[in-house]
Amino acid sequence: MPLAPEVQQLIQQVEQLSNRPVHVMEETDLKARATVTPARRGAPGHIVRFRPGSPSLDYLVASQLQFLIRTFTCPAAERWDIVSTDTERDLGIKAMGLGGFEEPLARMMISSIITQLRTYSIGFRVDDWIWKNLPGLRQQQEAEIRSQLAENERALKPETRQKFPKPLVDANSSMNALYATLWGERLHETRFVIPFVAMGYRGKVADLRAVLDETPDDPACDRMLIERWAPVVGLTGAFHFKPYTTD
Repeated sequence: MPLAPEVQQLIQQVEQLSNRPVHVMEETDLKARATVTPARRGAPGHIVRFRPGSPSLDYLVASQLQFLIRTFTCPAAERWDIVSTDTERDLGIKAMGLGGFEEPLARMMISSIITQLRTYSIGFRVDDWIWKNLPGLRQQQEAEIRSQLAENERALKPETRQKFPKPLVDANSSMNALYATLWGERLHETRFVIPFVAMGYRGKVADLRAVLDETPDDPACDRMLIERWAPVVGLTGAFHFKPYTTD
């Protein structure tokens, strides 16, 4: 399936900024809607993966490319990855109430919530840019947003929440609540946030939103945004930033 011209332009922009090619490929077993693997340790290119058969392919690829563009817009010395030492990971596992889980599962879940911290905070910037600058993808974007909103609401079911520790559930739900708030406002459908408010997440939404609003929408400030969100969701000390390089 050929990508839309505006997505092709984003690919060219990434390739020019990073001096690495972009490979877009489908992956049948992909759990997320789409992912990006930036070139590291001399890898020949960046890889954007997507689930086969997606009707919103252009938007999904564009959003992953925008994460890369935000990275490579920064000077080389200011590019970063998020990683955790064993000590940091153990601290995060304890903070999220995962100490009673088998170690592989606990590690997977702490990695997942840290990934959500990054993809939601910076993802708001990415989606805002796409909404304002790529109107041709608006229909696909809205379809994916609505799908994500529905998925997040399903995660509020008691049978789902009871499977996981409260600190982890609250961290996830707080970020989902802000997602519902911001997109509910943009789509003029505030019903999306009602279940989160009913469950007591209004305060966390206000805290996360204040940080989002106060932090400049500049790729150079993306790290600051993540750092300031971390204590709100209970992930202080669970990770650190290390320099990112393609070499």
